[in-house]
Amino acid sequence: MSRPFRIEISESQEELETALKHATTASNKERLQMLYWVKSGQVSSRQSLAERLGRDEATITRWVRKYKDERKKGLLFVKHAPGEVPIISGSDLERLKQLMSSKKLHLP
Repeated sequence: MSRPFRIEISESQEELETALKHATTASNKERLQMLYWVKSGQVSSRQSLAERLGRDEATITRWVRKYKDERKKGLLFVKHAPGEVPIISGSDLERLKQLMSSKKLHLP
């Protein structure tokens, strides 16, 4: 038997509507939509949320736990890979730019 679905949304329904309108990424919109549906009483189970959002129940559980632990700010934070470290950076890069501009060198 699964655990009961209990979550207290601290934001008002109006705050969530405003946040939904101003959300810029799809992942944030999904997560805010989840909070809005729960707050407005449209959804009362993990399974119905998963069906509406097209996500697995485990994902909904993870989002709910994140919200309970870190509230809205934590739920909306998405980690990004740092990317590759540049080969040339800092003062070396600046000197190279100056050298190229003074010599009128152009890269193909």
